[in-house]
Amino acid sequence: MRKLFFILSIIPFITSCLKYSQPKSLSLSGEYVIDKITYQETDGTPSPQDSTYLTGSVYYDNSEIPSLDTIIVGDTKLHMDYSIIRFDPTQNQFGGTNWNTEYFYFVHGQRTAYDLGNIKFNCDGTVRIWKILDDSDESLTIRTSGYWDNTGRKSVVLSLTRIGP
Repeated sequence: MRKLFFILSIIPFITSCLKYSQPKSLSLSGEYVIDKITYQETDGTPSPQDSTYLTGSVYYDNSEIPSLDTIIVGDTKLHMDYSIIRFDPTQNQFGGTNWNTEYFYFVHGQRTAYDLGNIKFNCDGTVRIWKILDDSDESLTIRTSGYWDNTGRKSVVLSLTRIGP
């Protein structure tokens, strides 16, 4: 009886399990349009001052990537494949798209299912790191690495929608 009680009391511990969550497979490749920009600037106070730019707005920032210094929200596009991120599209004579600026990138830091990692690339001698906040089938949300200036730390969150392969 004692053995039976011991076995019955230990069964819940043996059969219980922890959920294993594997890091998500990122699907970054495709053509994207920037649909929304959230600009955050912290001037030393605990709460950041947010500005949101929606479709039709123009966001200007000369400290980011040269090809993204002026962003027309809802119109500015970028393209990613498995190793190259491209900016500044123009239409060619055959109806296709030529991308005038491109950088090689790699994703690092994806260790858990909850941390999607960072996109890291070298832009004209400066390393840029974009934090991947969300990656779904038809959208991508990233946060730029930001910088410190005389007014405080700045961060830009880009919400992208996939519009093509």
